[in-house]
Amino acid sequence: MKKWGWFVFVVIAVLLAGCSSEEKRTLNDKNLTLQDHPKGAYPRYYDQVSKKETLKAVPFSLELPDQLPFKVALSTFQISDWGEKRNILVDSVFYPRQEGQNVYLAYRVSNFLPKTEKLETKDEVELRDGTDAYFSGSADLPILAWKKDGLFYKIEYLIKEDADRKAEKKKLIEAASSVFE
Repeated sequence: MKKWGWFVFVVIAVLLAGCSSEEKRTLNDKNLTLQDHPKGAYPRYYDQVSKKETLKAVPFSLELPDQLPFKVALSTFQISDWGEKRNILVDSVFYPRQEGQNVYLAYRVSNFLPKTEKLETKDEVELRDGTDAYFSGSADLPILAWKKDGLFYKIEYLIKEDADRKAEKKKLIEAASSVFE
């Protein structure tokens, strides 16, 4: 009879551990406000929240770049659910003082690759930690994308009109490399 007690205890412990780890892999939307959407439709967008609330809500470790091409005056964070609180995408946008020109750096992290996205291109670079990243976009809006530890990353940088494109592209690689430092 004692053996059955231990067996039941172990089975319950395993089930509880499985349930709690499953919970961590879904979006914690308690402090998020869901925007209007058709019933049953995805993606579902939440109102913008603070960096702190974003970090608490997402089911993965959200690493942000430490080194950006400009001093940030404003940043925004928006979370979207692309499937039953499991396929989560975080869009953050960083803005400098505007000084008459539209400039921004958009940073996206997701635990899935949206069907409309493409990761690999012919223009490959290596981040400082050895991760392969891929350029797309244009000279005015370079986009850098990569995958690491099961997460997908994308940074796009709208460059000032009169800026040195090559130097700004290097700043984008530095920003991407700073995510994991």
